[in-house]
Amino acid sequence: MTNIQDFLDTVLEREFNVSETEYLLRYTNKVVWMTWGVTKISYYASKALAIWVNGNHHVGYVAITLAGNDTYTYYLLNQDYTVKKKATNIYFDELQHRIDMDIEFLPEYNF
Repeated sequence: MTNIQDFLDTVLEREFNVSETEYLLRYTNKVVWMTWGVTKISYYASKALAIWVNGNHHVGYVAITLAGNDTYTYYLLNQDYTVKKKATNIYFDELQHRIDMDIEFLPEYNF
């Protein structure tokens, strides 16, 4: 794949309020969001949110889509847009935590 849009074209599911999802990820726990080192946020066709992160465990895109059963799927993408990890059936209230565990969390943060 040559760019994030090429990847997203292969995984899009249903439309959702992408800006609301981004807002809730950003403000549910501001400290968690800040530790991700987000440098780029892209919305794609009201069907995906792509966030470039610079975490301890992952540097690259996190692509988020919504399935027909109202659960999220996220993909950790390497810099060549190949899938490093796919997580499915995630409800919104656990989305930020699950992403954080994959891209940034260190046990030393647990205080």
